[in-house]
Amino acid sequence: MLHIPLFLLAVNAAAAATAPPTPQEIVYQHVANNANLTFQPPSGFLKYPYLIPSGPYNQLWDWDSLFMGVAMFEFGSAPYLAGAMANFLDHTNLTNGQVQGCLLPTGGTGTIFHAKPVVIQGAWLASSYQNGSGAAIHFKQFQPQMAALLQYWSSNVRTDAKTGLPKWYNQLESGQDNLPLSQCPSSRSSCWNVTLHEMKLVSADVATFLYREYQAYSLFNQKWADEAEEDQQVRVYVKESKRAETMANNIKQAMNEHLWDEELGYYVALNTSEAALKEGTEVIRTRTDVMGFPLWSSIPTAKQAAALRVNLLKKDMLSKYGIRSTSSSAAKYNNKNEIFPYSNWQGPVWVNANAVLSLGLMRYGYVKDAVDIAKRVVDALANDLNKDNTWHEGYNSDNGGGLAAKGFLSWDTLVATWPENVAKGVDPFELSSQH
Repeated sequence: MLHIPLFLLAVNAAAAATAPPTPQEIVYQHVANNANLTFQPPSGFLKYPYLIPSGPYNQLWDWDSLFMGVAMFEFGSAPYLAGAMANFLDHTNLTNGQVQGCLLPTGGTGTIFHAKPVVIQGAWLASSYQNGSGAAIHFKQFQPQMAALLQYWSSNVRTDAKTGLPKWYNQLESGQDNLPLSQCPSSRSSCWNVTLHEMKLVSADVATFLYREYQAYSLFNQKWADEAEEDQQVRVYVKESKRAETMANNIKQAMNEHLWDEELGYYVALNTSEAALKEGTEVIRTRTDVMGFPLWSSIPTAKQAAALRVNLLKKDMLSKYGIRSTSSSAAKYNNKNEIFPYSNWQGPVWVNANAVLSLGLMRYGYVKDAVDIAKRVVDALANDLNKDNTWHEGYNSDNGGGLAAKGFLSWDTLVATWPENVAKGVDPFELSSQH
């Protein structure tokens, strides 16, 4: 046995103690120290505890809550994620399925026309993490609201008749505020024309989210069936669960039939306006991060996933600091430091999109690539802390500089455990009865 002198062990221990923290240690500690800044007690219109992004934001936001809630489970976020989703469900109109995507204790802000289809999956993930607390059973009271939400997204208003896929109200509703998939982002733009731009965009992100919503709703119904005492209740829940599975599968098939472009090797978007149809400009081929979102839910085939990997890792998409929101070869590509009238998704790196793509690549066995993407983003955020002692909403994909919303603490919290998760092959967003 090799004998190491005690004094050498002491020297090595001292050196380790004085070594500067790694980028991963820096970002983890920042989340650990500040997680509670995002936790809010019930207040006014919001009857349940909820999450806010901190920094310049004090509102309850739809997908922010999903991402940061899951990211900070080990720091105590589970009841706040559950409460955030309960607040959205509590204010879902049972008649038409309407609920805004940005709420305050005083009510809806009007910023987001409708909450993204992430509410049911957020509720399921929070319930799964709180296994044994009866959380899933608690959400049974909101079964009518969940059904109303899904009915809203499958209505003629929100569904493209040709493809059967859901449409965004505008680009702002998508959360990728001015991503150049839309000719005009929102009514905040001088170019906005209701006839040309409202409810016209079919893209892979909204379809992926809705696919996951149906999966989560199916899992809830399975759980409720297991807990039901009457045979009639069991049959109702089982039937709902199977119906939701069918709806999810229909979305998956439609995405691969109508959005996958074999020649390009990625998912395209569609402009469904009559003008685009007449002009032959219906297909939107702009390369953006959205093209890879279906990886997150195992929607592509293995062959499609391989093609998506190639496209996502090309130089125009993958920068030193992570995957760009928009290809550097696109006409609208820029890294403008913008937050009003909307945040800039025409080039900067965004943490949540990178996490979705990284976890998606991991699902198909591209673990090395997934870890590399995570490390690039972690390094960028660690540098931001070293420079400004805080985080920003987005990051310049050319130089890594922080952009807008100084003090932002939302989906950037994903970096605390993301690299470790992908290295282990773990997706904390996986929808499973065994989560």
